[in-house]
Amino acid sequence: MPPFRDQPAELDSPPRLEAFGYICRRCSRCCHHKDIQVNPYEIARLARQRGQTTTEFRAAWTREGSGAMLKQTEAGACVFLGENGCTVHADRPLVCRLYPLGRHVLSDGTEWFSHIEPHPQSAGERTKRGTIAEYIDKQEAAPFLIAADAYFSWLCAASDCLGGERVATGSEPAPEDAQSASDLMDLDAAVADHCRATGTIEPDDLESRMRLHLTLLYEKIFQRDGRAL
Repeated sequence: MPPFRDQPAELDSPPRLEAFGYICRRCSRCCHHKDIQVNPYEIARLARQRGQTTTEFRAAWTREGSGAMLKQTEAGACVFLGENGCTVHADRPLVCRLYPLGRHVLSDGTEWFSHIEPHPQSAGERTKRGTIAEYIDKQEAAPFLIAADAYFSWLCAASDCLGGERVATGSEPAPEDAQSASDLMDLDAAVADHCRATGTIEPDDLESRMRLHLTLLYEKIFQRDGRAL
């Protein structure tokens, strides 16, 4: 089973006790010219909000060839920015929830936060009222933090395995292998294929689907006597 925490990093960790507050006045200037990368859980949240599968969502709303970067309009706005603001606000990705903070995590779980310089005409206001922990809580970011950390842990494990094989063979993965790796990140497709093959019922809630998806991802990199495919 993959390592998985039911709770994100401790809210009383030193980095999260830093004095911080931010008042968003919904000017939407932060929603332009930003590369928003989304993990499988975030894609699943957004896909359900749009009434789509993750396969359909990736095809419709992420940049071609990326599978994980949200599209932008010709004017550089997020594809989900409407006349009255974000059209997917309840399911917005973690990076949007934490703005104007940037979160950084090392493979050993060490966490720290950087401060993003807002648009020069932003109507938002930084304050010293509250803490980073309180800001995270107000943004209802906990499930997104758990998902981000879980997929990051898998990525670290996958990188270790792939890195070892590349050093040993002196070669890069074939294009079809890269496509296969991209397909593995499609949560709905991976879960559906597994349940169809095993004759089991697909879990309905997103957290259970994510857990199963992560289990399948770990199985892929540790199968064949512990060697990555």
